[in-house]
Amino acid sequence: MSLPPQSLLGRLILFLTSGLIMAQLLSAAILLQDRDQALYHAIGGHIAQRIAAIVKLLDTLDEAERRRLVTALDLPPTHLSLDLPWSDESVTDERYQTTLFRTLLRRQLGPERSFQVVITDELPPPPPPPRANRPRPVDPDSTMLHQRWTDRPPHWRMHAMMLGLRNFVVQVRLIDGTTATFQQVLPEDVIAWPARLLLILLILLVSVVVLAVLAVRALTRPLSVLADAATELGRDIRRPPLAETGPLEVRRAAQAFNTMQERLIRYLEDRNRILAAVSHDLKTPITRLRLRTELLEDSPLQAKFQADLEEMQCMVQTSLDFLRGDEDSEPMAPVDMNALLDCLREDVEDTGQEVRIDGAVTLPLRCRPLALKRCLSNLVENALKYGQRPEIEIMDCPDRLTLTVRDHGPGIPTAELERVFEPFYRLESSRSRDTGGAGLGLSIARNIVRAHGGELILRNHTQGGLEAVLELPR
Repeated sequence: MSLPPQSLLGRLILFLTSGLIMAQLLSAAILLQDRDQALYHAIGGHIAQRIAAIVKLLDTLDEAERRRLVTALDLPPTHLSLDLPWSDESVTDERYQTTLFRTLLRRQLGPERSFQVVITDELPPPPPPPRANRPRPVDPDSTMLHQRWTDRPPHWRMHAMMLGLRNFVVQVRLIDGTTATFQQVLPEDVIAWPARLLLILLILLVSVVVLAVLAVRALTRPLSVLADAATELGRDIRRPPLAETGPLEVRRAAQAFNTMQERLIRYLEDRNRILAAVSHDLKTPITRLRLRTELLEDSPLQAKFQADLEEMQCMVQTSLDFLRGDEDSEPMAPVDMNALLDCLREDVEDTGQEVRIDGAVTLPLRCRPLALKRCLSNLVENALKYGQRPEIEIMDCPDRLTLTVRDHGPGIPTAELERVFEPFYRLESSRSRDTGGAGLGLSIARNIVRAHGGELILRNHTQGGLEAVLELPR
């Protein structure tokens, strides 16, 4: 079982849309990565210069001046402290951002300066609330850093968490051995999603998808036209030819289809001419033989000759009718099926028999009226001959018309329901040439129905009798 969508148009649109979405996502990922690297390089260089300048200035000041300077410079987004000890833990952060910033800072501080850099996603916890009557000391460094982080917008914190970048920690040894600790959260420009860029990519994706859908529809439309023409060709061999326009491949397909249609028409015309000649050539000697039998004096022998000639005449005529199939020269036209069925009922009543019709057809049916009446006449004649009380049930649907001809006879064995459509095949228990019938009536009827794009099947009714179900598309 194939997966949806079933149409070529749907599958092409699905594949193109999927490919475009994947390409846009990949492009967005590459652009964001390149943007982040460029921003990290620019922002990292600025931060490295600022840290190096502060370190060099601290080296020239005494303890009191350092404290005043630290208080003045301890402003968002940078937190500066001289009270934190040097971290003795080995630092193994080898991410691109850390390595890049370490290189930039080394250029500013020089090769002799000791420092360490960590870009971490862990922040100091907020200070615990003081207990009643037992206040606890609050670490101002921890409080300030936590507030800076929690004050950020939600989307800023989410993207920072996805990148694993929250806290930028740098420790540098001053000339006198004092440890200067810088804690900085990356600017929002580095972390925030570039909404304008993403919006542009989304607009570009939608525009390309719309253009791709229109292009695919235009390219697949000739295939739909060709499929419709092939379906209609089965109903009307003389339908108008296809327009030979469009791209080269479409023109070649239309030319091949039109050539095939012309060859089919020529074949049918040649066959009809041959059949007409065969009919004339066979009828003439049969007529001469029939006249010569009149000269026979032996009456029993004369009767046998005449019976054989009648049988030959019947076989020739029915064979010609079968080979001719439906009337190819008869044009398709909208037909009032109620009037056609009433005419068929009147023909049956003229023979002293009757057929009941249940239901009505709401809309005209495009068909060949003479051929279709001939088909129904064959089915009704079979019902009258081999069954009893024929009935025609009408079921009219928007997409098809179903006519069911039922009799109340003995029916047909299930194994024979399909074989009776074979030319010259007869059920010997119920049909013989003495009762009239060469085994071609059902074959002719099915050929006519299939020429209209429909189908004719036989089935036994659950309450007895045989049903001939004729389905015609609208």
